[in-house]
Amino acid sequence: MKQKIANRPHWSRIVQKRYYQRNVNDDVFEGYVSFLCLDKVREPLFVQYAEERICIAADGYTWLMLFPANRHHSITVMLDTQDQVLQWYFDIIKHMELNDEGVPVIHDLYLDLVLLPGGSYHILDEEELQEALDNGTIGTEDYEMAVQELESVRQSIENGNNPYVLHVQKYVELLRECRSI
Repeated sequence: MKQKIANRPHWSRIVQKRYYQRNVNDDVFEGYVSFLCLDKVREPLFVQYAEERICIAADGYTWLMLFPANRHHSITVMLDTQDQVLQWYFDIIKHMELNDEGVPVIHDLYLDLVLLPGGSYHILDEEELQEALDNGTIGTEDYEMAVQELESVRQSIENGNNPYVLHVQKYVELLRECRSI
């Protein structure tokens, strides 16, 4: 099972970064919100979804990460230099914990859902989840939980009531507050 650390300490693409983190408990969200400001990168990172090619990491971009308490997903919102959303990336996870430095670490259950600003979405890595089950890396319980969590996220997006999509501006404003400190 893959682990991802919010401040991306070993990501060689990053030359210079700033990292901010807050514990938030408001009417929309309870958990950790973190901001990875990519001040300087070695080279931009592009991703391809069907016919759409998107740059998700370049100088001045920010990754706004939401780690909701007691949920089996985390969200990374990739923002451009003008804080415009490039994509919402939902990682389906077994759980989140804090490392020794107090930084969120997710235990990734392979499945991902990417939502683009125009409303289209893409489900990724279904074959990786199946492989993990087949080779015993995960058990049936984790497999079923991952599939159910993905379906819950997908339904909230299709129904137009996903709180992280609806209230993203609230957390962009929090990012701006952190930058001004």
